[in-house]
Amino acid sequence: MATWAKIKFYHVGNTMMGAAGSTLTASSTASGDYSAAYIYNMLEVNSWKAANTTTPMYITFDGGSAQGVYNADFLAIIGHNLATIGGTITLQYSTDNFAADINDAFTGFAPATDAVILKEFTAPGAKRYWRLKITGTLSAAPYMAICIWGNKVELDYASASFDPYEQDVKAQVNLSQGGYVTGIHTQYTERSLNLRFDDADSALYAKVKTWWDSSGLKNFFAAWETANNPNDVYLMRPDTRFSNPLKLGGAYRDISIQLKGRKE
Repeated sequence: MATWAKIKFYHVGNTMMGAAGSTLTASSTASGDYSAAYIYNMLEVNSWKAANTTTPMYITFDGGSAQGVYNADFLAIIGHNLATIGGTITLQYSTDNFAADINDAFTGFAPATDAVILKEFTAPGAKRYWRLKITGTLSAAPYMAICIWGNKVELDYASASFDPYEQDVKAQVNLSQGGYVTGIHTQYTERSLNLRFDDADSALYAKVKTWWDSSGLKNFFAAWETANNPNDVYLMRPDTRFSNPLKLGGAYRDISIQLKGRKE
C-alpha cells in the first residue's frame, strides 16, 4: 500500500473561474438555459450543454489581461455524460490564446464512468489562457453541471478517526400496525465527513480560513485519501458554523469541519 495522502479540498475560491476581468466561453452551447458560466457556480441543478457533437469542442478561460495569469494543478467535473457519449478530455494552457502555443496539462483520457472526475497534474506555472478540450466520436451532445480547474488545498491527516463512507438514507419507511414494512420511499442518500485537526498550527488554520472565506457554504470537492482511494472524491458542503478555538496560549487551534453531500 502506498503512503496515505493528506486530506485535500478542491474549491472554486482557489481557482481562476469567475476571476475579475476574466471570461469563460464555450465553442458550442445548446439553445435554452445552458450557459458555460454554470460550470463554476457549484450547483448541480443547472449545467452547460453543447449544441451538437462536432469535435473538438472547447470551454475556454481568458484571464483578461497580461496580469490575469493563473496556475492550476487539478481538474474536477461532476454531473456529466462524457463516458456514456464516448468523450475524451484534456486541459490545455497557452500564452497566446492557442494560436501557436498549445500545451496539454495532462494526456487526454476517456472517463470510464459518468461519476465524478478528479485529475491532478503538475502545475505548469501561471498562464492567461486555459481550456477544456473534448474530443471523440460523440453519440450525443456533452453536458456538465460542475467543471472547475485551479489549485488544490492539501490540509493534513485527521487527528481523530472518521468514517469516509458514513451515509444516511433519507427515506420514508411505512410500517403496518404489526411492525411490518409495507413500503419504502427513498429520496436520496446523504454522505457525511466529520474531520478534526487538533493542535493545528497557524499554517493549517490559514488554509482552512481561506477556504471558508472564499468558498463559504458553496459545494466543493473533498478527497479524504487520494493515494490509495483515488475514486473517493465527494461533492460536499460545510456546516453553517465555523468555530475553531485557540488553545495553548493561542499558538494552536482545534479545527473541526463537518461536511455533508448527496451521494451520486
